[in-house]
Amino acid sequence: MLKHLQVLFLTCILCFSGVAQNAPKREFRGAWIATYTNIDWPSRTQTPAQQRAALLTILDHHKATGLTALFIQVRSQCDAMYASGIEPWSADLTGTQGKVPDPYWDPMQFAIEECHKRGIEFHAWLNPYRAAGSSASIPGFAANHVTKTHPEWLLSQGTLRILDPGIPAVRDYVTRVITDIVHRYDVDGIHFDDYFYPSPPGTGVTPFNDDSTYNADPRGFTVRADWRRDNVNLLIERVYDSIKTIKPWVKFGVSPSGIYRNSTNPAIGSATSGLEHYTSLYADTRKWLQMGWIDYLCPQVYWYIGQAGANYAVVVPWWNNNAYGRHIYIGLAGYKVNDPAQGTNWANPSMIPNEVRLNRSLSNVYGEAVYNTNSLRSTTKLGFRDSLRLYFYNKPALLPNMPWRDSIAPDKPTDVTAVKYGNDSVVLKWNKPAASDELNKAWQFVVYRSTNPVIDTSPAENMLYITTNDTTGYTDKSGTPNTTYYYAVTTTDRFHNESAASNTVSNLAPVIECPHDTMLVLNASCSAVLPDFTQQTVVQASSTVIITQLPAAGSVLNGQQDTPIILIATDAGGNADTCSFLVKTVDHQAPVINAPVLTVANGGTIILSTDSAVCSYTAGNQLDITATDNCDDSLLYSYTLTTNGIATAPVQSSTLSGVLFPKGSTLVSWTVADHAGNAAAYSYTIVVNDTESPLITNVSATPSQLWPPNHKLRDVTIDYTVTDNCGAVASSLAVTCNEQGFGNQEPDWVVVDEHHVKLLAERTHINKDRIYTIAITASDSAGNATTQSTVVTVPLFPGQDDGVLTVKAFPNPSPGRFVIMTLSTSPKPLSLSVTNNAGMLVELRNGLPSTGLFFLGNNYLPGVYYLEVKQGNIKETIKLIKLGH
Repeated sequence: MLKHLQVLFLTCILCFSGVAQNAPKREFRGAWIATYTNIDWPSRTQTPAQQRAALLTILDHHKATGLTALFIQVRSQCDAMYASGIEPWSADLTGTQGKVPDPYWDPMQFAIEECHKRGIEFHAWLNPYRAAGSSASIPGFAANHVTKTHPEWLLSQGTLRILDPGIPAVRDYVTRVITDIVHRYDVDGIHFDDYFYPSPPGTGVTPFNDDSTYNADPRGFTVRADWRRDNVNLLIERVYDSIKTIKPWVKFGVSPSGIYRNSTNPAIGSATSGLEHYTSLYADTRKWLQMGWIDYLCPQVYWYIGQAGANYAVVVPWWNNNAYGRHIYIGLAGYKVNDPAQGTNWANPSMIPNEVRLNRSLSNVYGEAVYNTNSLRSTTKLGFRDSLRLYFYNKPALLPNMPWRDSIAPDKPTDVTAVKYGNDSVVLKWNKPAASDELNKAWQFVVYRSTNPVIDTSPAENMLYITTNDTTGYTDKSGTPNTTYYYAVTTTDRFHNESAASNTVSNLAPVIECPHDTMLVLNASCSAVLPDFTQQTVVQASSTVIITQLPAAGSVLNGQQDTPIILIATDAGGNADTCSFLVKTVDHQAPVINAPVLTVANGGTIILSTDSAVCSYTAGNQLDITATDNCDDSLLYSYTLTTNGIATAPVQSSTLSGVLFPKGSTLVSWTVADHAGNAAAYSYTIVVNDTESPLITNVSATPSQLWPPNHKLRDVTIDYTVTDNCGAVASSLAVTCNEQGFGNQEPDWVVVDEHHVKLLAERTHINKDRIYTIAITASDSAGNATTQSTVVTVPLFPGQDDGVLTVKAFPNPSPGRFVIMTLSTSPKPLSLSVTNNAGMLVELRNGLPSTGLFFLGNNYLPGVYYLEVKQGNIKETIKLIKLGH
């Protein structure tokens, strides 16, 4: 039945071999570099420089294969491939044990540095117990070799000499060697191989004898085999604890022979029949896994699939089921491929690839390691290395993390940038996160690439590159031209815990988004300084860009205009994007109004007087305002005039010149606007006062002489003309006399109305005339008043040249001519003059007879005229009214 299942499983594997597997994101990809007897390296006949060059060639080859960890043998038989203060230099390095390399170098230090440069973990491979592979070599060993300093620690079996695992001092010694390495070297792991107690001896070989050791300290064990396994257990546990105490990030693993125990009961062992290390080598490796004394186990399953007694397809699944939460890596027998001594099954070029496929199908098998290095470099191994390099390991992989040692992920990288150069490379850069201790510091970075802007970092297919160290940059030259890629970066620590992904960047050129169209307000000089818009710009870019502004910030824009602004975002690769928008310069500053020549504050009052002979004031430019503007030389002026609450329509003019302001109060409201629509207002009130007194003309009294002085009141007509610039006038008469009457009962005068008085025809003096002075007072509504006077005399007696003159006009009013009749007691000739209502002389006649009829006015225009007749000192005035036809 078992054989049938094995055949069925093998068939499934072979079928599976033709199907592509997705590469795991995490996988241990290792190999051994054996230095014992110069199996892989070095050549003891080479100089140190040649040995270093040879090692670099090996490391480069392993890197190209895709390996991520190496077990490099540094202690094969209690000697050292490094500068040890405990054990002698290895003869495999110099040809003579204990001989210092000349020129001096430290192979382990060199190998550690070079492995780390390539992103490969360095595991110091030690054989814990082997002291001499052949006792024949011991005479040539160095004096400080343990075989000479402590021969009592040795167990012998044939020519093999090992340190007795049962001696406590041996455990101390081996632990001291290991802790010395961990203290002084930056190793990533300590690795034991499969040499514990000696294998069962061959025919004729005496088995080792540890009776004395057992008898000296059996520690309660009655079964020698259990005691021996416990001796090894004590060392394994102690080494693990010591390593963790010194450097918590250093791993510890063991590579035993492939079979734990043979048993048909899987709880005990595997269904195999080969050498079992539990009983033969006294290595209870499963217990080490159960107890957590090792971080990984790498059993050397150096068999092919289907091999009788040790079927790879049986052994590996058993280890998968007994991992106990630790890592299982499988040792592959690369050295057996195409070796005629190994049989035809190892001549199958698909054997190693099929074993890798099987490993990947098991959840607790985290990878494999190939023994040995020479098999990977050989050209006779049917190209299995190419299968690894081109198919299985063609994608990078993280080493498996170990959460039982450290499960805290480091911080992610920051400020990842991407710059595309030409069409074939993208340069990525980022900042390394800070860390407070060795466990959390950045050890490597993982670069992910996808054509999807949302990058899934869980599958290996998006994993592009793992840096070899904590470098903070990578150049991708593997992309397909004209393809948009998105990138993200994660951090890994020394236990390969991975951070969250960084910001996502791409190989796209920058994309710039301009601000919206912007308005700038012009200043008092009608200019605006262009600001720096690069700080207001949104740029989507995967790297630092330089933003250029045209016109540049600080440029001066004059006047109202729309100015195109261009912004250019350019990355370090010369990739650029542009955008543009408009800056509109606008004038929001209203004109500044200056007071008129007749200075008055805004809202104030200007008091003026009416012009001569009119009831208004005619403005000149002294009432005009002026204005200045930051941008406009041709301002728009308008004004409204409000009188008695009634406003005029706006008048588009910058001057009031010629505008008549009536008597009274007028509000002048100016508005001055620029062509941007900014307006300023200015107002003042003009108060026009009437300060001109009425005009009294053509004054006469009829009669102007009272004769005879008969003590009677005589009617006297006072003719005069009153004119005023503003219309209505109130007139009054007042009479004064140069003497007082005799005291008769009649008053000396009576003012009848504004044109008539009664005067007493008498006098009191016998030697002078009585003179009545009639004062005419005219007052307008503004309170302006004027006075004119005329006189009427009561003479002593009519003089020779004087007489009583009587003048009559009829008809009056007349549509035609006037008949003027004069009657005088004096023969003195008359003069006659006619003036119109404006005081202009119309007609003048002189030398007329004192008594007679005269005709005039036939050609006069309709209107009011004044006829003045003079005879000596006597003057008579008659108002003539010419009617229209």
